[in-house]
Amino acid sequence: MAFLESPRFPFCVSYGAVGGPEFATDIAAVNSGVEQRNIRWEQARAKYSIEMPLVDEVKDELLAWFRAVRGRAHGFRLRDWSDYQVTVDNGTLGTSSNATGEQVYQLFKHYDSGGALEEYRKISKPANDEPIAIYRGGVLQTAGAGAGNYALDTATGAVTFVADASSAATSITPGTTTTVVLTSNPGALGAGQLLYLSGFTGADAADVNGIAHTINSVSGSGPYTFVLATNTAGDTITLGSGIGRKFAQAGEALAWAGTFDVPVRFDSDYAAVMIQAPNIYRLNTIGMIEIRI
Repeated sequence: MAFLESPRFPFCVSYGAVGGPEFATDIAAVNSGVEQRNIRWEQARAKYSIEMPLVDEVKDELLAWFRAVRGRAHGFRLRDWSDYQVTVDNGTLGTSSNATGEQVYQLFKHYDSGGALEEYRKISKPANDEPIAIYRGGVLQTAGAGAGNYALDTATGAVTFVADASSAATSITPGTTTTVVLTSNPGALGAGQLLYLSGFTGADAADVNGIAHTINSVSGSGPYTFVLATNTAGDTITLGSGIGRKFAQAGEALAWAGTFDVPVRFDSDYAAVMIQAPNIYRLNTIGMIEIRI
């Protein structure tokens, strides 16, 4: 199945769509009325339907779209006008990593009940034709090369930051704490801060690569010896092309603001059109369902 990144589903149709978030919860009740509830989805999955009267132009545009995406076959972007905006107050970046030297974050929207319950919604389709702002420590960032800057993949919602500084490793010693020697101290890191490692080899290299490690201590004046809190006792890890990098630290808030779309597909391969009057039509309720990306 392909995904149509552009254009977005026609606004003239999406304005009249009915829908919103849906959860999946299993409920078992005993005779006393006491319930056991099992949450099957940690995140909601949105559903929409179109069933309003359509004039000629709107009907033609909708049917052309339905035919082009082959019914349920291909996904596309839908603007949910009831929920499509993010501010720095509810736009967050969740950390993920890779082992190629970058630190990758995922866009999320935070929904807060004001109490103990909340949801972090993964945003995989930030707008690809409207401004998206990324903030680090309250400072607006700019896309492109350079310290603290980033690249945004609007097809996935992944934000890849450029390292503030980096240094080649000359050795790594596994143990209950992990010792790494770097030729320089990237970003003047100290105890309690985070050192991101990548490029190491060996059977257990995944225990250090693509991870930001808490620093227990730093010594030396070049080379620098970093003792990390990560327990790699018994691991086989070799130098390879190991590198240490400084990225955003734990105390630096990462946020974003902008607009987003919902990745959806039609939930039927059949679009039935009822003729209500000359040039007035109604669909026999055609639905759309959110795609997990």
